[in-house]
Amino acid sequence: MVFILHRYIFRELMKIFLLSTLGLTVVLSLGSLLRPIQEYGVGPDQVLSLLGYFMPITLTFVLPVAALFSAALVYGRFASDNEFDACKASGISPAMLVYPGLIMAIVVAMANLVLSFHVVPAYVHRAEAAIKADAKQILFRNIQRQGYYSLPNGQFRIYADATDIESSSLAGVVIIDSKKGQAKKLITAESANITFETGEKSNDVKVFAQNAFQLDQHGGVFFKAILVLGQFESLMKENVKFQKIGQMNAIKENPTNYYPIAVHAWGCYERLSLEMLEKEISAALTSTQDNKFYELSNDKHLLRITAEKCGEDEKTNSLVISGNITLYDYDIETEQLQRSYRGEKLFISLSQDSEKRPYTTLLLDFPNATWLDRGVEYIKPRYTISNLEMPETVAAKLGEDIMSTVRTHSYLPQPSSRFGAMVKELERKTRVTMLEIKAEIHSRLVFGIGCITLIMTSIGLGIKIRGGHLLTAFGVSAMPAAALLVFIMMGKNMTKNQLSAAGANIGVIFMWAGLGLLTVLAFVLYRKLFKN
Repeated sequence: MVFILHRYIFRELMKIFLLSTLGLTVVLSLGSLLRPIQEYGVGPDQVLSLLGYFMPITLTFVLPVAALFSAALVYGRFASDNEFDACKASGISPAMLVYPGLIMAIVVAMANLVLSFHVVPAYVHRAEAAIKADAKQILFRNIQRQGYYSLPNGQFRIYADATDIESSSLAGVVIIDSKKGQAKKLITAESANITFETGEKSNDVKVFAQNAFQLDQHGGVFFKAILVLGQFESLMKENVKFQKIGQMNAIKENPTNYYPIAVHAWGCYERLSLEMLEKEISAALTSTQDNKFYELSNDKHLLRITAEKCGEDEKTNSLVISGNITLYDYDIETEQLQRSYRGEKLFISLSQDSEKRPYTTLLLDFPNATWLDRGVEYIKPRYTISNLEMPETVAAKLGEDIMSTVRTHSYLPQPSSRFGAMVKELERKTRVTMLEIKAEIHSRLVFGIGCITLIMTSIGLGIKIRGGHLLTAFGVSAMPAAALLVFIMMGKNMTKNQLSAAGANIGVIFMWAGLGLLTVLAFVLYRKLFKN
């Protein structure tokens, strides 16, 4: 008799639970597709595959909601039809009647923990990889449709008169390069080839422009070929709430495993290298020796610079060498002087064309330089050399451990206020991330384990209120869930906003206290039900 009742209740629970899960999952998954469709121009063929990738994400929230609703509705209807009273009158213990609901609660809790800690992060990675794999189609489709394409994070916008997707080429190209922390550049080119490289942390877009003219803060310059780099920003993967537990532990051990922290660390590292270079150049130009010069080189050129001083241009994030500048350009192999230039200002910055960060190569700009040829003085609107090597005297002091180098900066005893602010921001970002990881781990545990308490409470309330109506069941199931979510959200915010580890523990305690309070209420509720 009891087995028949269990089978009957469990069948009713599964019927409503599965239907509710299916409906809510489809609706919420479609809603999660709006951003990639709007910002990336995802094609119709990608929508169905992305829908499959987003379903496990929405299931984390849908499963508990569907279980709460089905438990409240089935047991409320069971009580409103007097079946609950009939079972008690027949000598069947009320505790025996809630076993099907308890089994469902345990299964949902286990599924929620597995989804949140392992499955969801993996499917977020797959969804993002699917969009990045279609990056070429997205870019060319948008240029064909509206004449241009802007990278989602606003790094650059590219216009083209004609496209050839088979050869990955564009004709009549205009590029507006506006990467964060750099001056804007306008690049025009006869043609360009585009390649894509999908990495673990980012999807690189490389635009190779031929016969290009670049206009920036230093004026205009012609390049036979120029490389413009961009990245497709992360949709969700580079967010603590979409990290696996193993990834979170890796971030704790080395914060640069988390891309947003790595970007800050790279910026500090690059800033430190520039300031160390500025100190070294200033010391060389103002030394008491007769030969006051500084040398830079790449695989073709050896540059020797004489000037009066070296400073910093904060607007362009570059070094400015000024005062009766003479630049001697030697062939690196033959050591023969090729040409010498004179001027009043010369700019040295980190070359942004490098494919890897932190950037360690240099770009030299010498606008309005003059040079002599057979006794005739010529004005070169702009003399530029890229991919100059960072001097070994600077590179050797930087070290390979980026975080350690930035934090200690022992070879720069008096860093600039700007560098100090960048390091403070890096420390703040690192501290906040560690607190976010702590809050995320505990919130997942509380919500996953709390599914058991929530579903059992929903069963008890359904029986108590005799809520056999849909709206009544929805209201009954929503109340305990809303209460627990309030505790979790408040606890997460308290944890992330604290400045000390002791303060962060208060938020964690608050989350678990919410679950404990609901467990006590559930115990009191069932005590009254079983007593009656």
